[in-house]
Amino acid sequence: MTDSADGAGTLHVLHVCTGNICRSPMAERIMRAELAARFGPVTDVLVHSAGTYGGHAGGPMNGPAADELARRGLSGDGFTATWLREPQVEWAELVLAATADHKAQVLQLEPRALRRTFTLRELARLAGNVRPEDLPTGTPGQRLRALAATAAELRGLYPPDSRGADDIGDPYGESAEVFTTTADQLRDAIVAILRPVAVA
Repeated sequence: MTDSADGAGTLHVLHVCTGNICRSPMAERIMRAELAARFGPVTDVLVHSAGTYGGHAGGPMNGPAADELARRGLSGDGFTATWLREPQVEWAELVLAATADHKAQVLQLEPRALRRTFTLRELARLAGNVRPEDLPTGTPGQRLRALAATAAELRGLYPPDSRGADDIGDPYGESAEVFTTTADQLRDAIVAILRPVAVA
């Protein structure tokens, strides 16, 4: 993992779902696009994804997921599914899981990753309690890193209503409409996370 004790260096973000062919690759591409829309070319945030199930490793993004990205003006080209293993968790400074179960599987691989691992919607919910002025002036990566650290401190104050309350369901095998709903949920959460980061 990048040494970032001084808030410097590249922030590595990892989205996690089951097969790494639907939710997490859509989240990866959407987050990259939303970062670019707010900050222009961002050089200190790298966004990737992986799946807890290795059966799709090396394969492309699921067709309906790529189609949904295309409808949003984004591309799934060049994507290759990755099986989540310890090196990816060690590499990531911020892990964003689709569900509480995925979060638990991340922590089974690396228990020390607790403070930097959230479900995507969990971090979005906690970000609503962070004021932009609470974050240090700096680059997008520095501010996002600070947001995650602040959110980790807030978890005990703002727990979820239930274990799965922050989950984003799996659209695999479902209709195009379900993929649209899933992508909307992913984007809404990412926008909520970036909102305090983008306002200096």
